[in-house]
Amino acid sequence: MTRSAKGTAEEPGRRAAQKRGLNRAILAQGWGLLRTRTGHKAPGRVQDVPARNTSLRCSDCDWIDKNSRESQASFVCSNCGFSCNADLNASLSVAAGQGASPGSKTCVGGTPPRKGIECP
Repeated sequence: MTRSAKGTAEEPGRRAAQKRGLNRAILAQGWGLLRTRTGHKAPGRVQDVPARNTSLRCSDCDWIDKNSRESQASFVCSNCGFSCNADLNASLSVAAGQGASPGSKTCVGGTPPRKGIECP
């Protein structure tokens, strides 16, 4: 999010000053301090999960394919055919990266999904 505006030093991109202000605002938030304080308040419960491929990984079979992401809201696995809301699929992938056993899905509130029920 904090990449520079497109263009060169001689010819900066459009709205470069606005992008510069946005970058300053994002970087000024102190995300490292938020991570540290959260770790102090919930010791042993805060884990760093790499975000790479979480939106492309199938939460059912762990297959990673960019073609599985049909749109911003829809995810259909090209390997096993699992279909789900893309955000829900990514959250299940992140939850699996936090020490959940493979194949065990937990939905909102920590409840396992019922058999035969598709994702909303």
